Amino acid sequence: MLRDSLVKLRVPQALDAFSRYYFQLDIIGKENLSLLRDQQAMLVMNHTAFFALECYLLGSNLLSSYPDLDLRTLVWKGFSEGPARAWFKNIGCETASIQNGHSLLEAGKTVLIMPEGIDATDVRNRMNTFHTGYLRVLQKKRVPIIPIGFHGIDQSIPWIVAHNKTLEKKFMKPVNPNFDFLLLPKVPIFRPTKVVFKIGAPIHLADKDMASEAALNATNERIKTTVSLLVDEAEQYRKERITQSRPNRLFHKLVEGKISHLNKRR
Repeated sequence: MLRDSLVKLRVPQALDAFSRYYFQLDIIGKENLSLLRDQQAMLVMNHTAFFALECYLLGSNLLSSYPDLDLRTLVWKGFSEGPARAWFKNIGCETASIQNGHSLLEAGKTVLIMPEGIDATDVRNRMNTFHTGYLRVLQKKRVPIIPIGFHGIDQSIPWIVAHNKTLEKKFMKPVNPNFDFLLLPKVPIFRPTKVVFKIGAPIHLADKDMASEAALNATNERIKTTVSLLVDEAEQYRKERITQSRPNRLFHKLVEGKISHLNKRR
């Protein structure tokens, strides 16, 4: 696998060092990842639109710290089965499904999953629906959940949210029929803005947390709330670090992007 070759060549270490410079990357709570030294886990993280820069940043850091970590990421089938499938497969991505999740855990892999899935492409909301598939994956084999929240990616990859029925039908509806908008990245990307990850304490689920649909939904809401709070903490830490330095404040005013809404529907 290409990923294994990259690890041997210490490419993750190089990318992680670059990220700490270019994105001023900070990862808070790294002690909560220590269990990855000798056991598998499920990493549950928020998500942002399309490029999934957060996966590359987190993955580089994880493989730098734990080069023997057998990490797999569950992704949208448009990536793992589309024109670029060879790339995604070779860096450790699998199509997001309950069965694939089961198989990966049974094989002893650590799995990264973003429960918002393709709904995270809806940049109109801070966080969207957490689908419960990741919990159903754990019904056959229970592993600890490590919750992760990040902030700063959308400032590095700002979006224009526009409306054009023809383009929406061609590009957005195939991803999700509920998308009634068009996403266009603002250039330049990727902008050198600060990115912060906050790693939460591992969550060990009990049988009662999965005993019924009601229990499963309540557990899902609890984990979503945990991730949301981690996002808040990452955002606050990011703001504090930026404002500590006047040059950094000015730098971010120049380079940081914001989501723009064009041709809003009423």
